[in-house]
Amino acid sequence: MVYSKDKIRNVAIVGSGGSGKTSLVEAIIFNAKLSNRLGKVEEGNTVSDFNKDEISRISSVYTSMISFDLNGTKLNIFDTPGYYDFIGETISAINATDAAIFVFDAFSTIDATFEYIWENCDKPKAIFINKLDKEDVDFQKAMNHLKEFSNNIVPVFVPDGTGTKFSKVTSLILDPSNEHRDKFIEAVASHDDVLIEKYLEGKEISKDELTKVFKKGISSKAIIPVLCGSAAKNIGCDLITNFITEFFPEAYTIPDSDKPSILVFKSVIEPHTGNLSFLRIYSGKITQGQDIKNITKRTSERLGNLCTLLGKKRTELSEALAGDIIAAVKLKETHTNDILGDESLAVKIKTINFPEPNISMAVYSKSKGEEEKVASALQSMMREDPTIKSYFNAETKELILSGLGALHIEVAIARVRERYEINVELKPPKVAYRETIKGNTEVQGKYKRQTGGRGQYGDCWLKLEPLERGKGFEFVNAIREGRIPRNYIPSVEKGVKEAMEQGVISGYPVTDIRVTLYDGSYHEVDSSDMAFKIAGSMALKKGFVESKPCILEPIVELEVIIPDDYMGAVMGDLNSRRGRVMGMERTGKKQKVIATAPLSEVSSYATDLRSITKGAGNFKMKFSHYEESPSSVAQPLIDLFQKQQQEGR
Repeated sequence: MVYSKDKIRNVAIVGSGGSGKTSLVEAIIFNAKLSNRLGKVEEGNTVSDFNKDEISRISSVYTSMISFDLNGTKLNIFDTPGYYDFIGETISAINATDAAIFVFDAFSTIDATFEYIWENCDKPKAIFINKLDKEDVDFQKAMNHLKEFSNNIVPVFVPDGTGTKFSKVTSLILDPSNEHRDKFIEAVASHDDVLIEKYLEGKEISKDELTKVFKKGISSKAIIPVLCGSAAKNIGCDLITNFITEFFPEAYTIPDSDKPSILVFKSVIEPHTGNLSFLRIYSGKITQGQDIKNITKRTSERLGNLCTLLGKKRTELSEALAGDIIAAVKLKETHTNDILGDESLAVKIKTINFPEPNISMAVYSKSKGEEEKVASALQSMMREDPTIKSYFNAETKELILSGLGALHIEVAIARVRERYEINVELKPPKVAYRETIKGNTEVQGKYKRQTGGRGQYGDCWLKLEPLERGKGFEFVNAIREGRIPRNYIPSVEKGVKEAMEQGVISGYPVTDIRVTLYDGSYHEVDSSDMAFKIAGSMALKKGFVESKPCILEPIVELEVIIPDDYMGAVMGDLNSRRGRVMGMERTGKKQKVIATAPLSEVSSYATDLRSITKGAGNFKMKFSHYEESPSSVAQPLIDLFQKQQQEGR
């Protein structure tokens, strides 16, 4: 079937890890008679968690799509991960859909992940209070907790009890005799002047009047309906799909346009069956075999096989209309966040703002000669997951993989091992230290060698001076009266640069130094480019040691956003990392701490901050500058280099 926008509902099921999102989706699938059994996450047999990573970890790692027809309306439902490491999957699903159901574990409290997703979901919302079958669960207590979080919530489903007394859920829209019905009517009526007047005057409010205002309130985000039940026992879940079709907004489209416009919001790389691209259609119609422009890449794509998904099961489509969400197989140049279709409509499509990675590891191949294969595999991971970054650090000669957390990187590497059959290991990335000087010196570099035949002769005098931090390197030619022929000057500079790149006291590159070539001598026969290059290198190394050398360490700027409750613990932790707090400012309900710290001290900060703040803290990090490292950092680096030099002789 082909569905118009008024017959499409696009919904993301979101919430914290372990709250029961996949179990809720499984109950929806079972109630829609799309499955003959109620799968369980613990048994690894659910429709939406079908990936090996998810089955082994007993939790969602990827967003999966469940599409089906319900009495002529197409429901596109997305089961999303609940752990921050995989939040990119959740953010993409929220962006592509028109509403979200937040699953809340009645036995828990609102945690940092729930709050983060809530803040990043600017769509109509509902909350499903789950696990009411558990003993010692209190529905009213859960409601009170949610009311503290948002004063827009309105209970719509109510349980007949909790724990062992819980057996069914009643909809206050459908049951006029329920004791909670009057409060529901008052809550809804308060969002409409005419309705609240009728309510206060004691006049009867019809179901049509009530549902019209209720639906409008949901769409405007003034009302956040609260549903409830037990996903694992399939209590209350049978009411959810009808609630979605009746009260959630129809699919959003770009009005008054027959031209196609599409956002690719998710990509899955499947080496053996072809890449799978998830498409949100905002306008027009697309058909199988259609040529379409990739506006982002400035290329053209052919829409081969189009399909709708029920977990890993695919059903082929010949066409789809604006408002729908489908998948396309084997798009060649198209990746996540690409816009397809008519260029004039591209500005009306909002691309996804993914969180930046905040933890990095170095990736090493255990087999020689597979470095390029590993790099190519990590590039594929980036195309599939925009919250992953991979690059080669030319300075440290390491392949770096960055992600949203240790688990995120671990899962990505597991995919590389399995999908590409590459044996790799992770190590903490090396820190790119620098060497520089604090004093001045003048030094001679003289290379003289006489063997059989022509000899080698190069002689130069250099003056070494420190430069302001961040200035890099200056080479000054101050030779007068032809003391060194002009054609040998570049050779001296080349020798100096090569010595700087190799480092002198610790093996790290030299920076922030001015080298002035001011004197020297040459031999008419024995002088050569090679001799003067060696002389320049010798002079730099000798003079560097005499010029109060030191090691510089990279300093990063941190923006740490935390709740007030964790301020003391975070400040103490920053101090222990040699951090310096530069300022603080209020951002919403939280504090933003701006600090600097040595890169070597914050390599595991993403994991540690999450532990300190119970997941409530987030941070951004960027390079700031280099500064002199204390002897406790510098001396071990110098000692290690000297030891390696001795062993290499």
